[in-house]
Amino acid sequence: MSDLSARFVGLGPNDKAMFLARVAHMATIAARESYATSVDHPERDYDHPDAIILRDANNFIHRVVGYIMHVLDGTEMAGQDESVMIMIEDHYRERNLGDLLTEWLATSD
Repeated sequence: MSDLSARFVGLGPNDKAMFLARVAHMATIAARESYATSVDHPERDYDHPDAIILRDANNFIHRVVGYIMHVLDGTEMAGQDESVMIMIEDHYRERNLGDLLTEWLATSD
């Protein structure tokens, strides 16, 4: 189990939900990468998003928000915290945002 997973597992439901809400919120910001840019028009093209990036972002956010519901109603299954954290850590590491997870968990204690 990673240090981040261990710290997450040790949180109470409200702190877990706040951490997950931060993860989902930042993921919506990162999903803006799906809006294509071009050399001629370097601004984001909100009319023609990259479907693959947008789909992947939506799936990630869906899983995180869905887990918030399990945390708040106490229906998490054994080992599910660690599984969710592995998914989150991988997602954030791929986007060079891993330091945010450490910061958010540090403020959740």
